[in-house]
Amino acid sequence: MLKLSKQYIHLIKPALLSLFFWLSLTLNAQNFIIHKVEKGQTLRDIAKIYQVAPSDIIRVNSELSAGIKLTTGQKLLIPNKLVNVQKKDTIVLGEKAIDYKYHTVGENETLFSLSKQYHSKIEDIVKLNQVEGFDIKLGQILIIPIFADKNAPKQIDTLKYTYYTVQPKQGKWRVAYNHGITIDELERLNPEIQGETLKIGQKLVVPKFITDKEPVRDNVHFYYHDVQPKETLYSLSKQYQVSIETIKSANPDILADGLKYGQTIKIPKQTAGNQVENTDDFDKKIDELTKNIHKNDNINNEYTYSKPLKINLLDSMRLDKDYRLAILLPFKLKNIDSEDENYCQDLIGNKILNYYSGIKFAIDSLKQLGLKVHYDVFDTQASPYVTGKILEVTDLSDYDFVIGPVKKDNVEKVARFLEYDNTPIVVHNYRGKNKYRNLIVTTSKAGDMKNHVLHYIKENIAGKTLNIIYEPRKKVLVDTLAAQLGVSLVKIAGKKTRKGYSIYADDIKKAIDKTKQNYVILLSDDDSFTFTVLSTLNAINYNHNITLFTLDDKKLYENAGNDRMNIFLSNLNYHFPSKMQRIIDSGFAGSYKARYKTLPDFVTVNGFDTTFDLLVRAANADNLFEGLQKIGRTEQTSKVYLYRHSPDSGFENQGSIILKINPNLELQKVE
Repeated sequence: MLKLSKQYIHLIKPALLSLFFWLSLTLNAQNFIIHKVEKGQTLRDIAKIYQVAPSDIIRVNSELSAGIKLTTGQKLLIPNKLVNVQKKDTIVLGEKAIDYKYHTVGENETLFSLSKQYHSKIEDIVKLNQVEGFDIKLGQILIIPIFADKNAPKQIDTLKYTYYTVQPKQGKWRVAYNHGITIDELERLNPEIQGETLKIGQKLVVPKFITDKEPVRDNVHFYYHDVQPKETLYSLSKQYQVSIETIKSANPDILADGLKYGQTIKIPKQTAGNQVENTDDFDKKIDELTKNIHKNDNINNEYTYSKPLKINLLDSMRLDKDYRLAILLPFKLKNIDSEDENYCQDLIGNKILNYYSGIKFAIDSLKQLGLKVHYDVFDTQASPYVTGKILEVTDLSDYDFVIGPVKKDNVEKVARFLEYDNTPIVVHNYRGKNKYRNLIVTTSKAGDMKNHVLHYIKENIAGKTLNIIYEPRKKVLVDTLAAQLGVSLVKIAGKKTRKGYSIYADDIKKAIDKTKQNYVILLSDDDSFTFTVLSTLNAINYNHNITLFTLDDKKLYENAGNDRMNIFLSNLNYHFPSKMQRIIDSGFAGSYKARYKTLPDFVTVNGFDTTFDLLVRAANADNLFEGLQKIGRTEQTSKVYLYRHSPDSGFENQGSIILKINPNLELQKVE
């Protein structure tokens, strides 16, 4: 007899199971339809045609899984809904079923075990499936009636089970995970929630923990605190003036997955050894960092910046917790023809795929450091309809945070849907006018970059002369800047002409101070005006000390076809703000190329830096929102993050970088 090595069994098992299902088709032919997959069809497309759920198709085709790409010509078993409906309508059961479910008979399963599993009567399963002789076979697909368990409170084994009240922002995954069971087991214990979303206050049957027993209280050494909504270990450590680690050590069992509303936890009373000042060095550093970050610079009340305190957040991550991410991006993969000769080029040029590869690389990098991260990917296809369907069939509140979508309408749809559960939604940019308290925008705005430059100038202007060269239409902005900076400055105005704007070179030469170092801010959107200013400043720079600034990222340095312009900027020590460092870190590029056999672009770096930063923040706090507030300015491979919080509009990144062009025509980071 041929024997197969164990290492090959897992390779042929799916094929054997699939073959078994096809062979069993002859026994249940009236219950199924054979569908041949057409080009471009997805699981959802096919499910819609036959008016069944995608999960029903997956259940009877073992080679499938959620999100798998179908191949043209592939044959699938489709549950025949019409036949099943006819059975339900014509067969009289003991009582009215609230739902029906397909079940594939496994090893050692009997009608008795199935009746216990689904709280159904054996005779009802027999009637519904016309089982002869009460005999069921391995692999046979049965229709199981699901009944409301009216007597559940009287029938549960109180030694093994108890009732749990669903808390805010909890879905099936979270409840099941907290009680050490799977979602399927949770649904078996509570058949009424099958296909339904959990509701706050809903009572569920769950396994009983030993910790459910009321402990004897030690009021001499501990306070007993009932956890309130939005309370965190960090806030409790400050309230009781003890360290987070001290609280955790006093509650090792019930704090395995963080605080839960309604929990009663022990707070050790202060001793010389557990005070937060002495034992929680990390939180102390965070406090110092927060104080430094949030000093008002008096330039703009909404902008805060200071040089970061160096703390290695990777050393203090929580590695005992699982983190779940949902990624909603418009891949639109069905629009890419795999048979087209430009297929590979289409994939390489797909910015969304590049952004996603950065996300995945960040997750994989943190996994190597011991962080437990799980994620699910959803293709919104840039469609509000598809996005709405994802929200209908997936409980996104089960995730720690959601990355995406991209389009404004889809962003608003998801943010609005998840706002009640207070689930964070992370987007690169958002230009809408609506406000959502759970929205996190990761790219900095032009106003924040401008204020960063103004802050830098104000901090370094001592002993120098400040000049502003501007077009007449910028006069209001110049007056505003003068008031914000609060320092004396020299205004050098151009004039309006029939063709645009111009400025006399002599007006610039007369104004620039020969005895001091000059900071010059250029405010112009006119190419001719800009060139006149740059050429004039360059001409007098040999006997003047000039540093040129712009307040936005005009990308003057990217004029690859004008070497003369680039040399001007280099000679003038040109400084400008940027959302990210314009040089990809060589170490990151090397690691990425080793993994994906191609070099990353700036879109990839953005996906990596953003995801890496968010996960590290979440892993250094009880949740992402706290991590955004608790941790100040952070630097990743190319981007800087410093989040501003508004109670009604969520979080916005205001971090930016100041770059300059050095004498070697290279970009160099200033701060």
